[in-house]
Amino acid sequence: MIREKLPIKTKIVLGISNWANNLLILLNTYFLLYFYTDVVGISGGTAAIIMLIARVWDAVNDPMMGIIVDKTKSKEGKCRFWLKYFSVPAAVVLFLSYFCPAVSTPGKIAWVSVTYILQGMASTVLSVSTNALIARVTDNPDERVLIQQISSMGDLALSLTIPSLTLPLATFFAGESQNMIRGFAGVVAIYSVIYGGLRLISWKGTEGYESVEEKNVERTDIKRPSNSIPGLIRETIRNHYALLTAVTYIFYLLISAIMGSTMVYYFKYNLQNTDLLSVYSVMVMLGTLIGILTMKPMHKFWGNARSCAFCGGACVVGCILRWITMDQNFVIFSIVMLILGFGSSMIGAYSIQCILDSCTYARLKDGADNQGTVMAVFTFSQKLGQALGGVVAGWMLELVPYVANAKTQQQSVLDLFFAENIILPMILAFCLSIGFLFVSRYEKKLRVLIKKKEEREQDTVSCQKI
Repeated sequence: MIREKLPIKTKIVLGISNWANNLLILLNTYFLLYFYTDVVGISGGTAAIIMLIARVWDAVNDPMMGIIVDKTKSKEGKCRFWLKYFSVPAAVVLFLSYFCPAVSTPGKIAWVSVTYILQGMASTVLSVSTNALIARVTDNPDERVLIQQISSMGDLALSLTIPSLTLPLATFFAGESQNMIRGFAGVVAIYSVIYGGLRLISWKGTEGYESVEEKNVERTDIKRPSNSIPGLIRETIRNHYALLTAVTYIFYLLISAIMGSTMVYYFKYNLQNTDLLSVYSVMVMLGTLIGILTMKPMHKFWGNARSCAFCGGACVVGCILRWITMDQNFVIFSIVMLILGFGSSMIGAYSIQCILDSCTYARLKDGADNQGTVMAVFTFSQKLGQALGGVVAGWMLELVPYVANAKTQQQSVLDLFFAENIILPMILAFCLSIGFLFVSRYEKKLRVLIKKKEEREQDTVSCQKI
């Protein structure tokens, strides 16, 4: 077990490494469907098909990347190699995915399709490498929680800025001509520089660390590591802890994607007040801050999986209150956004801890050393949940008489946006809570494995003394 405390610099850098991924998730969740339909000018159904095709490819691409990471041999280490050489190309692809040349509609569809798929592939390379790096560096749950708290601080800032500033900045860059393609290109150019820079910081800040871990730490807990492709796949399939976590995590991504993809519509047409987006962002920020401050005691008291279940229950309560008040009471609206901010942000944080725990579980139970492949499964579930949310939102938009940029919409359209922002998230949050209660069973088994491991180590030390 790699349970020693990490240098504070390493923990900070590993925490920062996830900020880039969260930036991309928030940007795509809140604005990708809106950019495709209202800015580029393709239909919601077409956008949904593109997202679905990309996810079908991810079913092959993500596990393949996980295996490649596990089999990488480099002086930079298995994970840092990819952070070094793919950070800048991924930033360029991000920019291109929020830009579209002045071509015909078929040309726009082709451009959007290619850039979206490339964005997903580049994200896979970096996300798998980043998460696998954390799993390889430490098995200490307290250290991982601290890394996650640092990461969540970035989520806090991003959750405040991305939803509230993106549209105003895009409008500013669009200029008097109101060319929103140019506007989004200007905003995302800034985001792309930040995205690539954060990835490079995570590479540079862990210089020599992963290679040192590979060379010098005696991995006595690994019984029979497999480096063959079939072996890595078998070890991953046997890891029911990781698979159940990944499947349950999809519910969280569906909530985020469906709400995020339609939130601009909901505030614009249902509430007739886009200024409330700023109120939403501030209250979510405060809720996230409460979650960050209480993360360690919750982890100690309930464990990661039960903490996820509790946070899912908080989201259910928040949605029920929104349903009752119809978001017409400003005070209750603000309190509910605080609750939802706490619940949703901490589900994401504890889910990552669960998947990291699943790597330790597989190592102790089966001797597996396949962090890259496990993280690829988690990354695929992350993108699948986001895309399915976008697909559902896009196809539902085709079922109602939605008119882009109209001052008012028909009641069926308003009912749809209401359901996507309140009713569906409530149902999905309930399913998520149930799923993580099942995950908690594996967490109990992990504690037993760790205890047995520690007892064996103590017995070994006692025998050596004798």
